[in-house]
Amino acid sequence: MKVKFTKNLLTFIFVYFLGFLINSSILSAQNCDAPVGLNTSIISNFSATLNWDFDANVDHYRLRYKENGSSSWMYEHNATGVSYDVDSLNQLSTYIWQAKAFCSTSNIPSSIWSVVDTFVTANYSLDCNNTPNGTAFIDSCGNCVGGNTGDVACIDFNPSVSIALSTIECNVLSDITFVTSQGANEPDISSSIFSSNTGFFNFTGLVSNDVIGSADFMAGGGYINVNTTLMVDFIINSDKISVKAVDNVTSQIYGSFTIENAGGGILVVATSLPDNNNVTSGNSSTITLTNVFINPGASVLNFTSTINSELGDQDVQLFPFTITCLVTDFSPSISISLSNTDCDSLADLTISVSQDAGEVDMLSALYTSNVGSFDISNMNVGDVIGSALLSANSGSNTFNAELTVTTVVSSNEVVITSTDINTGLVLGSFTILNTNPGISILATTVPDGNNFTSGNSSTITFTNVFINPGASVLNFTSTINSELGDQDVQLFPFTITCLVTDFSPSISISLSNTDCDSLADLTISVSQDAGEVDMLSA
Repeated sequence: MKVKFTKNLLTFIFVYFLGFLINSSILSAQNCDAPVGLNTSIISNFSATLNWDFDANVDHYRLRYKENGSSSWMYEHNATGVSYDVDSLNQLSTYIWQAKAFCSTSNIPSSIWSVVDTFVTANYSLDCNNTPNGTAFIDSCGNCVGGNTGDVACIDFNPSVSIALSTIECNVLSDITFVTSQGANEPDISSSIFSSNTGFFNFTGLVSNDVIGSADFMAGGGYINVNTTLMVDFIINSDKISVKAVDNVTSQIYGSFTIENAGGGILVVATSLPDNNNVTSGNSSTITLTNVFINPGASVLNFTSTINSELGDQDVQLFPFTITCLVTDFSPSISISLSNTDCDSLADLTISVSQDAGEVDMLSALYTSNVGSFDISNMNVGDVIGSALLSANSGSNTFNAELTVTTVVSSNEVVITSTDINTGLVLGSFTILNTNPGISILATTVPDGNNFTSGNSSTITFTNVFINPGASVLNFTSTINSELGDQDVQLFPFTITCLVTDFSPSISISLSNTDCDSLADLTISVSQDAGEVDMLSA
């Protein structure tokens, strides 16, 4: 009896508990009410905020909305709180919407759909950023700025430019530095052009990958900083080359530009690659060209910068430099030497001429002697009769050349050409002749566009072709004329001596036969060594 009672009691408790759960579920379902208090706020052209009253029993909501008259609803699931923003609406259109409440995370139980609320989207004017009643506007650069764009209006195109020379001494190599910078929000630079009215680039001897300077670049308001080495990219022609900027860290080519001799001066042209906008966030470039620009003679050297923007703006600035010559006199250094001073013998004749930087340029050089001669009668076209060592630009450019007979004018005159041994380039030509007595050498220089030298020297040796006179005083005279009318005359005397000074001619007499009363050939031979006293009679 006790056991049965216990069993019945347990059964009663289980049934009661199950009924409690069922009743609780039904009670919960009954409390998940449809949302009330529906209203709409912050209505714009394309968006609105949907609102409803707070209900502590609700876990989340489902919303549906559509344009009035449409057959299709748009849904938003798992909305929480008491509001939800919807967008991508059509302007000036009537919309209806409803909300459904879910009182558990499992979506059971849920309420029925609420009553319908209605709203009409606005038709406010749009700014350039498509914001209704917004304050964004098109700035002078053609960009939409202000308002909700987060962008600031551009400012006037006013790049900062400076140009510097490492020296203002005339006719010498000078480092030239170009600096360009912009503040944030200026129109982007599309091209930079630098020119001068005088001076020139010396491209002689340059080949690809030669280092000719350095460049530092900053962009992105300082986000990008690159240090590069400027190298010859390729030779376009004798007056124009392409220059590449090679990143010192990655060895990648960061950019390129051209430099050239043009219009009596120089021209540097650099273009910028498009970056998908026309406004800078701040940039700068410092470009230094080393050992390629040669200052002109004493004058005013004017550099002009022409900076163009991507919007068609142009900024032009002038940078004048007064070029002066530290040395303005004309005093070439000259030396003349002979390999020997033996009378009536072949000797090497060497003539050396040099000038300091800043001296007035030479126009012509004439070397004469009072006696002696060149062995022209034994010269033929193509004969190499000597050598030359030449330097220019204070030794920056040197040439080794050979002297070759190119034209035999007469038995007393030939034209000599100086040809670079390494390149085959003809460096110049001059004339040598016998003036009987003496010799003459005439050379003229090619004008280089200025009247002052950056330093030069030449050493010319005529090998085994000059014939010393007999015992005497041999005087060489140099007459050097400048491009400005100066003249320098110098005398170089040599005492020519004869090593043998006695008189002992060698004589022989012979007969073809010694038969009596017969005809015979009579032969008389007379000879003298070099340096003996001349015969007067025999």
